[in-house]
Amino acid sequence: MKVLFFCLVWPEPSSSAAGVRLDYLIRLFIREGFELHLSSTAEHGHYSALYEDLDGVYRHNLDPNSSEIRAKLAQINPDVIVFDRYPTEEQFSWHVMEACPKAIRILDTEDLHGLRRARQLSLEELEKKGRLTHLYVAEHEIQPTSVYNTIALREMVSMHRSDLSLVVSDVELYYAQKYYGIPTNQLMYLPILSCRLFGQSGHLNNDMSTHACFIGNFKHAPNRDAVHFLRYQLWPHIKKALSRQGDVNSECHIYGAYMDETMERLHNPSIGFHMKGRVDDVYSTIAAYGVLLAPLRFGAGVKGKILDAISMELPVVTTPIGSEGLSVHLDGVDFPGYVAKTVEEFKQSAVKSLSTSAQSKWDFPDHKKLEQRLDTEYGNAFIAQVNNMLEGKSRIQHPIKLMLEQNSQLAHRYLSKYIQLKNEG
Repeated sequence: MKVLFFCLVWPEPSSSAAGVRLDYLIRLFIREGFELHLSSTAEHGHYSALYEDLDGVYRHNLDPNSSEIRAKLAQINPDVIVFDRYPTEEQFSWHVMEACPKAIRILDTEDLHGLRRARQLSLEELEKKGRLTHLYVAEHEIQPTSVYNTIALREMVSMHRSDLSLVVSDVELYYAQKYYGIPTNQLMYLPILSCRLFGQSGHLNNDMSTHACFIGNFKHAPNRDAVHFLRYQLWPHIKKALSRQGDVNSECHIYGAYMDETMERLHNPSIGFHMKGRVDDVYSTIAAYGVLLAPLRFGAGVKGKILDAISMELPVVTTPIGSEGLSVHLDGVDFPGYVAKTVEEFKQSAVKSLSTSAQSKWDFPDHKKLEQRLDTEYGNAFIAQVNNMLEGKSRIQHPIKLMLEQNSQLAHRYLSKYIQLKNEG
């Protein structure tokens, strides 16, 4: 059996939770004996995982605007297609339906982009009107006008058109059913399962237990907003409170890939706020700190930074947005840290976590055993569903899906053909 992945960018497991998620899916299919084909229109980056150490992996550069793409697709002849988020489905699905009509089409949402955008738009509107009552956008504060934003509508179409859509949290499963109207049998909850080593605990070598940290990919809007808010609205007050009680040396260190000039300007050593940039080893970097501060005000999905911190037995101060979808990963253990709903709660929780006189001890799940159990439970269920679809037992023929397939992507189709003709002179 062959599986073809269409990737927006080549997987970067060291850069983001999305990269970790894609890496897991790729390795899962390889483990199950599938011949793997990877394609992306992006260039390989320094941190791209190319899987050269694995047998049965082939890389392609499939251009959606090339007249040769359908011939190449027919040559690969995949049994399963995986789109790593809705834009790749938009670009390639109509080619796939023409060249490989029998192939099972799976959309991995990564996180619900439409939900993330709805929360962002609501945050902006509530702040503008001075009506934001929490640190974050609470569920009841999502504005009706933001729910069906342009991104949500595009994502919704991609999900309806796909044979199966994967979501990473129970919150998103509910949202996709309630607001997107995706039939239950076209949805599957598959948590983020990391192939990276879990369970390295304790403060390593350079003990920075009186310091706080944040880590995240700065191409991601929720991370940029969180660090900006932390720098101007939270950290100066946290620093002042710590100084008053004698913890004068506490600092906040910000790590993350793709830190641009705008983010670098937040660097301010005078208040102990340091923009550090990218790190190659997330775990050994964050393990020495006293707490991870993650004031995420909007977003969606399961947050990789929170999982990374918990896996290193590092307590976290975050918002309900940050802790969303983590129940399965905590395996009955209470959240190891604080979930703050207001600015004041976040400040107090951060001070308490960093105070040398009142640092709390938290219980953490056995991450290695947990990962194995989740892989067995959810990973195997996903493969079983794929095999059922391949055997023709559960492929969905919902009328909305059929309608969208019939009228698939006319704009992309004709734009692509226009580009082809233009390129050919």
